[in-house]
Amino acid sequence: MALVDRYAGVIFDYGGVLAFHQTASDVERLAGIANLPIDVFERFYWADRGPYDKGLLTAEDYWGDIGRQSGRNLTATQIRDLIDADIDSWTHFDSVMYTFVESLVAQGKRVAVLSNMPHELGESIKATAIGFKPFQHLTLSYEVRSIKPEPDIYRHCLQGIGTAAEETLFLDDRIENVRGAEQLNIDAVQFTSREEVLPRLQERT
Repeated sequence: MALVDRYAGVIFDYGGVLAFHQTASDVERLAGIANLPIDVFERFYWADRGPYDKGLLTAEDYWGDIGRQSGRNLTATQIRDLIDADIDSWTHFDSVMYTFVESLVAQGKRVAVLSNMPHELGESIKATAIGFKPFQHLTLSYEVRSIKPEPDIYRHCLQGIGTAAEETLFLDDRIENVRGAEQLNIDAVQFTSREEVLPRLQERT
């Protein structure tokens, strides 16, 4: 029996699991649009990402705040370009992982996405051909006003996927989110890389 066979449901993080992380060129493109050094851009990019992912900031407020905090007065055109480039940077889908998800569905397992992401990214992914298509349930932070590792967002996903915590596996690249799931008795694996983790999930025991 493979490790994943023990579970009725599998919950996937999005960025770093189903899609690749931003590349250096993605970050360079974003910093260039904002006319900021890369290290300065990255510092402010993550500073208010939680409230943005939680749906408490609009995209205009989020990017405008980055400009103000870094001493730049970003124009409406720059903000629009930043929104588009940010979406592009988080939509490098990993086709191998989607094939794995589809194999789980074929086995009769419940699959869901649980992710911190802003409205603009989530709605864009929903509109793509691959996006969230294989999944029976989505819990996206901007829709539920909660972000990992807050307990409420995990509870929302468990309710939506319809499996008990003890029969559900959660995959996330961030250890703090793994720990958050474990606090609710969800078995969780840190997704360090597809090359390392996927064989473990499929390995026969």
